[in-house]
Amino acid sequence: MAISTTQNLSSGRVSTQLLAFSWPLVLANFLQTLHGVIDILLTGRFLGKTAMSAVAIGGQLALFLTTFSLGLAAGGQILIAQLHGAKKTKEQSNATAALFLLSIAIGIVVALLGFFIAPLALRFLQTPEEAFEGALGYMQITSLGLVFTFLYNAIAGALRGRCNSRGPLLFSAVSTFLHIALSLLFIGKWSMEVRSLALAFVIAQGGAVILGVASLLRTRREFGFSLHPKSLFLSYKTLSQILKIGAPFGLQMGLLNLSNLFITRLINPYGIAASAALGAGSRITNLLTLPMMAIGNGTSTMIGQSLGAEKPSRAISAVRWGLVYTLLFVSLTTSLTLLFPSTLLGLFTSEAEVIQIGTVYLTTLAWGYAGHALHTSFNAPILGSGMTGRSLFATGTEALIGRIALTWLFSLFWMLPGIFLAQAIAPYLAAALSFTFFLSGSWKNHRLNS
Repeated sequence: MAISTTQNLSSGRVSTQLLAFSWPLVLANFLQTLHGVIDILLTGRFLGKTAMSAVAIGGQLALFLTTFSLGLAAGGQILIAQLHGAKKTKEQSNATAALFLLSIAIGIVVALLGFFIAPLALRFLQTPEEAFEGALGYMQITSLGLVFTFLYNAIAGALRGRCNSRGPLLFSAVSTFLHIALSLLFIGKWSMEVRSLALAFVIAQGGAVILGVASLLRTRREFGFSLHPKSLFLSYKTLSQILKIGAPFGLQMGLLNLSNLFITRLINPYGIAASAALGAGSRITNLLTLPMMAIGNGTSTMIGQSLGAEKPSRAISAVRWGLVYTLLFVSLTTSLTLLFPSTLLGLFTSEAEVIQIGTVYLTTLAWGYAGHALHTSFNAPILGSGMTGRSLFATGTEALIGRIALTWLFSLFWMLPGIFLAQAIAPYLAAALSFTFFLSGSWKNHRLNS
């Protein structure tokens, strides 16, 4: 199965090219997020709220560990995008090889770390006792499969850097279908426990990696990647560049996921129903906000190529169209959440207490969607230029002040509704900072050394 040919985003009509490149990213993000939704939905329908709580908590910890993978993939993608725009084929090959080597090595370390720290981490989060064993098994099995997640994200990042967004979409589609089929078999037909869902996820991710590697090998000349030992050796010259770009991005994602763990720890003492509501509600909000992140990803790739081709005016146009598309999207998702919160939650569970708490969660967080759209749009040129340190500052402010400090403070006065309200406010803090950085214009002249 061959990967489709890559595109050049540094020329042509911005509005149509950005839309054509971004829609596969939106669908791919949707499919990747669907993995977590499937597990929560099946546990809610077949195993009850205790299993929902176990998967929600264990899955949140596993998601935190994937942060390192997202940082590496972003670093490689931004670097490859600029090199692609500058038509530096050899350097693209070296960057791709370096990205793969880093992802495999760090993925192994993180997988082992996640497996062994799982009991301690779950105790720290004040996991309800009845959900502890299920959460432990789910996290440990998922952790061991993180090597596949790291390598998959590396493949997807390298392809997207060269403006191939359809390859990752295909891999995500196959992985999601496999995950759904195995999960239904394990839980629906064989009545297996929570751990089987983690196993289904690992197998599905492994399938996506196999498909991705096979496709790369079949089209490696077009892709600009060689498995020759000399190429792999030369690729180490770009390790520092990938880490320089990717480390701040990975850290900012880590801070966001750390804030999610903090929120989980605040909510867990309210009981199994609250924990289950958070699990279902967060999966729904992820589905509704991650497409905006995908559009931002597409925008940053176009900006990276445009800057590499010395076309800053085109990069500005990409920001404007990215903002238009994300705001259009957020108007739909906000309306959907406010009008049908209990219907959305009813897909996961029929337990009245879980739906009641989850409805408050969804209708409160819906008012924060616009903040995500604004931050994503104005953060795209910062990422596309490789100035990930500034992006880290904006997102770190959201995580530390908005999602940790404010949630703790509001919880003292308004308990659960206060925790939800702080989460809705938080993205506007990042949006304000990213907008300020965008207006400064310094990103227009920033280039990565090749």
